[in-house]
Amino acid sequence: MQMKRPFIFIQNPNALKNWLAAAGSETKILYDLNNLDQKITPANATLLIQLSEKANQETVLQLCQQNFNILAFSDHPSTEEGIQLFKAGVKGYLNTHASVERIQKALSTIESGSIWLGQAIMQTMIGQVGQTPMKNNDWKNLLTNRENQVVDQVLNKKSNLEIATLLGITERTVKSHLHNVFEKLHVSDRLGLALKVHNW
Repeated sequence: MQMKRPFIFIQNPNALKNWLAAAGSETKILYDLNNLDQKITPANATLLIQLSEKANQETVLQLCQQNFNILAFSDHPSTEEGIQLFKAGVKGYLNTHASVERIQKALSTIESGSIWLGQAIMQTMIGQVGQTPMKNNDWKNLLTNRENQVVDQVLNKKSNLEIATLLGITERTVKSHLHNVFEKLHVSDRLGLALKVHNW
């Protein structure tokens, strides 16, 4: 699978160094976002866009509609903004001043087809999904009793550490159960799990 080329649109010169280091030598800097789909093939690009007056949520929404993969970043990230962007179609959301390692993790997560959101945003999204009544519980038959217990706690917005404490097992065992659950239900993360379970 060919890596998508990163394109950065950033207004903060102090943060640019980290983003360039994380995105690699193939990265190209963008100076405007006008008619981008006429200059770049969306399927071959990942856009790293700093939210600003020149790149507001409306601009990002338009780019999402053109099928660009977008990692948005903000000087003041918030759960509310992250959820709005996710609903608009962004693939990731980070603090502008994130570390090189964190940016690289976000990029590789997006490249693999998953979504990168902070834990607080992910938990809020799972909570919102959890308000939707489940259609049926057939998925439970695919899991062991312990795996079902772990899933119940994930849907209650518990962290791995909290689940381990509640169930009297190690955090490593929780991760192992989640890995098995994700494989059995063909999802890649907690949000995918919540969506799958509630739309089964």
